[in-house]
Amino acid sequence: MSSNVSFKTDDGGGESSKTTIIGPLNFAKDTTPEPPTSLVNERAVPCMFCSNVYDFHSSDNGSDQYLAHLYLIHRLVVADVKEIACLPSYCYYWKEKFTNESVDKYCSAMLLNQLPDGSTSSKSEKYFLLSDIEPLDYELRQRLRREKLELVLTRHQFERTDRNFYRGCLYCRDYRSETRPEYVSHLYTKHFLLLGKPEHLVFVDELIDIVQEKLNQLLCLFCEKLFKDRPTLKEHMRKKGHKRINPDNHYYDRFFLVNYRLKQKPEYVPIAKRKEESRVFASDSDTDSDWSDWNGEEQTTTCLFCSHAETNIDRLKQHMVEEHKFSFAQTVHNMSFYQRVKVVNFIRRQMHIRKCIACGEQYNDYESLCKHLEEANHFLLDKESSAWDRPEYFFPTYEDDQFLCHLEEVENERDDDISQEEGSVVISESVNATINLDAESLSLESFKL
Repeated sequence: MSSNVSFKTDDGGGESSKTTIIGPLNFAKDTTPEPPTSLVNERAVPCMFCSNVYDFHSSDNGSDQYLAHLYLIHRLVVADVKEIACLPSYCYYWKEKFTNESVDKYCSAMLLNQLPDGSTSSKSEKYFLLSDIEPLDYELRQRLRREKLELVLTRHQFERTDRNFYRGCLYCRDYRSETRPEYVSHLYTKHFLLLGKPEHLVFVDELIDIVQEKLNQLLCLFCEKLFKDRPTLKEHMRKKGHKRINPDNHYYDRFFLVNYRLKQKPEYVPIAKRKEESRVFASDSDTDSDWSDWNGEEQTTTCLFCSHAETNIDRLKQHMVEEHKFSFAQTVHNMSFYQRVKVVNFIRRQMHIRKCIACGEQYNDYESLCKHLEEANHFLLDKESSAWDRPEYFFPTYEDDQFLCHLEEVENERDDDISQEEGSVVISESVNATINLDAESLSLESFKL
């Protein structure tokens, strides 16, 4: 997102020019659609075997009732259900499987001497256990864990940066916030309603809807006790310290990012290895980390004139020479590091506001600007002009501009070459210092209180 601020300045000749200050931009598209909040429709999850439908966001007809129905009616038990990252997607998958294939093919059969309700005893009652012992079930759980984590992180990043959030406060109706973190912080700083730290929350819209619904129903957020009117509810929550979410209520677990961590079982360590690791004087060779096989994600750098991106800066510069007839090396020759920064930010800004980098002519669209640059051969920067040499271009036009990261490397190489060519040697000079006798008499040794 960008924010534009315009103001007028008077030149020496009395003419006024309009200057636009552009806030930090981002190479990501502003039209990116809002990420989903779930992998499947969690409001209407069908039973694996019958036509019953359950709302997993409801406490009356949710996941607990769904699992109880599977056990009491269909005699199916899902093992380690708390370890399933997305239970609705899990149920959708197995419903499709069980529609065409038998349950015995994927589930372990058990014989118990009682009915599902436990009221009367019976012999050889058959039950089914669906667990990750089945390879297909194990692969499904691992895939759902990865997909759910990716969805949660994408949604969390969106909610932290989205500035199209306009919602009235739960208490003061005249307050409007542009971002969700500001909204959650306002509830705590102004009304002492603690929903959690903004950086730790996800699916904030749904959480606020739930809180608002409970307050409208005159229910306490912490103890969920019903009150006769709103002033009594507010007084109770204030005195009891109940203006917060109950951490023991697992219904709110899905709104906290920490609950989506990948939980892995600790590996078994032999006793001999434990003793070896617990030695006080361990050799450095055993403790040093080996980073030789680590391959980090390569960052792409975007062209100064188009959306073309490369992971190698040399290939990108060659692209600008071939496609735009612009040599960055010749343009910034004999320039300091800070001048190079200004050049990059100047070109980025001019291309964003659709202005020629040479003559400053304004165009309505990107295609017309590129046509002018090519026909007039204006893919050149006038070094004598002061249009680019302004303090405002110290600040990056794009906050994630990788092009600026390569300028420091070029400058360091230039400094190394200069120092090697000159081969200068610095010789210290002897300085004859004179001591003031009056100052010497005021030393700490002769100083008396």
